[in-house]
Amino acid sequence: MNFEKYIIEVSDSNVSSLNENIFLEKLHSERRRRDSNKLRLFNGLSAGVCVLLFSFITFSQLADDPIVYVSNDLKSLESMDIETETYVYELADYLVETSDDIWETLAFLDEINFETVIINENGGLE
Repeated sequence: MNFEKYIIEVSDSNVSSLNENIFLEKLHSERRRRDSNKLRLFNGLSAGVCVLLFSFITFSQLADDPIVYVSNDLKSLESMDIETETYVYELADYLVETSDDIWETLAFLDEINFETVIINENGGLE
């Protein structure tokens, strides 16, 4: 019956002997300690979640095949946009019109696989 003894001692003690300043200081220090413990727990959990999220994202990207990973953001090398295609055709037309030797120009266009560009852009249909 330890609890009963404590109640009897408290009831027998003089309430006027309590110091309000000491009581308030202890109360505020206890509240600060509890708040800091809550904050420490919250910061620890949020840091753990960030580490887990970062490791999951990193692991999922490392598991990807490098070829698939690169192909996600790069266009196919065979396909050209409309501006580039127009530029290549105009350049070929200019080279043919301004050359002194047409056979040399056609050999140059053959060297740079100009015909392959045409076939790739038209899907092989001529």
